[in-house]
Amino acid sequence: MILAIDSGNTFFKWGLSNDGLWFAKGKISNTEISLLLDSFKKLPAPSQIVISHVATDNLKNDIDAIFSLWPVKPYWISACASQCGVSNGYHNPEQLGCDRWAALVAAWNIHHQACMVVNIGTAVTIDALSNSGVFLGGIIFPSINLMRDCLQSKTQIKNLQIGSFKNFPQSTDDAVQSGLMHCVLGAIERLYCSMSEQLKTPNLKCFISGGGCIELAPFIKIPYEIIDNLVLEGLVIIANNAILDDRNNLSKN
Repeated sequence: MILAIDSGNTFFKWGLSNDGLWFAKGKISNTEISLLLDSFKKLPAPSQIVISHVATDNLKNDIDAIFSLWPVKPYWISACASQCGVSNGYHNPEQLGCDRWAALVAAWNIHHQACMVVNIGTAVTIDALSNSGVFLGGIIFPSINLMRDCLQSKTQIKNLQIGSFKNFPQSTDDAVQSGLMHCVLGAIERLYCSMSEQLKTPNLKCFISGGGCIELAPFIKIPYEIIDNLVLEGLVIIANNAILDDRNNLSKN
């Protein structure tokens, strides 16, 4: 049993994996972390806990307190130079967000070919993997919700409702919603074209994950596959790889 935790900027997502299958999954707002204690008490005890954490240090302390339920030392991952078949192209590998790293590990181990990895959460990240598993780089920008909040706080556009996506909007709510969606869709499709040209891969695979992907999916005009939570998938791969390394080290000794 591996308990995988994706502790993000807004939500805390978790999954209990048993031999490659999800035994249980859940998602809760970061403001409600204390409620997890009762839920976790009902779970079988995990043999390993692996965490991607990009939220605040205060939240990390709250999570640590919950983990005292089990006599298992949590593994807080960070990006490194190479892991599970992926090589990190960042100038400073540890600077790469651990959530992005876990998603890249998942994408590579699912596809084993060049692909683009998109996560649409509180922030949007778009990352590129080469045919040899090298992380080429990526971009980060605000999500639709963050951009909407910024627009309302910095302009005279107030009291916005969530509008509909239209080619030629005829109301302010629709105009803002359509503009924000164009920003995200345009970035995805522009990077997809650049990456396809650079790698000479016309049918490049694109993996999309995160809470905002369902809203955008009907309008994406490139080949893509939605995976519920790439970060959790990558964390399980990383945890299994760590178990294998430990066994190999024991056998050598």
